[in-house]
Amino acid sequence: MSQDFPSVIEIAGRAIGPGAPVFIIAEAGVAHFGDPAKADALVDLAAEGGADAFKTQAFATDRLIASSSPEWRDRLRSKEVGFSFLERMHERCKIRGLTFLCTAHDETALDWVARLNPPACKIGSGERGNLPFLKKIAALGKPVLLSTGMHERAHVEQSLDALRSAGCRELALLHCVTSYPTPNEQVGLRAMSALSRLFPGPVGYSDHTAGHQAVLCAVAMGASLIEKHITLDFNVPNAQDWKVSCGPRDFPQFVKSIREVEASLGRAELIIQPCERPALDWALKSLVAARDLAAGTVLSRDMLEAKRPGRGIAPAELDQVIGRHLLTPLMADGALTWDILA
Repeated sequence: MSQDFPSVIEIAGRAIGPGAPVFIIAEAGVAHFGDPAKADALVDLAAEGGADAFKTQAFATDRLIASSSPEWRDRLRSKEVGFSFLERMHERCKIRGLTFLCTAHDETALDWVARLNPPACKIGSGERGNLPFLKKIAALGKPVLLSTGMHERAHVEQSLDALRSAGCRELALLHCVTSYPTPNEQVGLRAMSALSRLFPGPVGYSDHTAGHQAVLCAVAMGASLIEKHITLDFNVPNAQDWKVSCGPRDFPQFVKSIREVEASLGRAELIIQPCERPALDWALKSLVAARDLAAGTVLSRDMLEAKRPGRGIAPAELDQVIGRHLLTPLMADGALTWDILA
């Protein structure tokens, strides 16, 4: 295990890790499609829905896609934005009280992101094996969030070594499956446990399913971070993120559900909850007389039964009661108490 990474990291003054609230990232990706008004609306959706952070993506098409894939280049170029567009979203996040994050997909975009000085850097799953790029990100000296889609154990270990060697000191790993949408039977949430065995830092989940169930399960399993796509538009041709996204109608409920699951987890100890204390009276049982018993009766097992409510001697004390005698008469179904025993 990579013991030199801390179990809790800090982003924009927020502790992230065991014992801290789940850090919820609203991933807008390129759902703005280059439209500043849509970008503003996406930031607003993240803020009003209750996210902790807003994340977008940045790339220079010609630095990301080889010229041997001209159709892919053409499709992506319409979603490309420059530094000023990112800066606008960054400022909007400040106004709305959101942490701004951005995944850079190439070195040009990374330079833009570095100029914005976000509190952390996000690395997408597609950088698996791109060790020089990982090291350049680590050298910025910021906490790193690394998605692990398409990663096996050796790939994760390789990335950990590269980031550590280049100066990364705070790191979180996000289990991810790079498929849009991911079939439920291939989500593989138990991989979070495998990541925790490799690495002592925070582990989270970047979701690419069409629903909310996998995220809620991840939270119940201890995810420290959750990343979920958001969008304003559905059924978009030549796009895939919308298939796994929350929109204005369901993102607030998505966040609310996470907080409800989080609140329901409690502590890893066996306690009587305050809300169930009234049940101690009506749900538990006491020893009662099985029939009318006269004063002086020496008690035997056949004279006693366990019945509700639980206001008298508990059935667990039966052996301490047998052989003692009654100081007063006890009617059938009357509760046995210590003050009437000798």
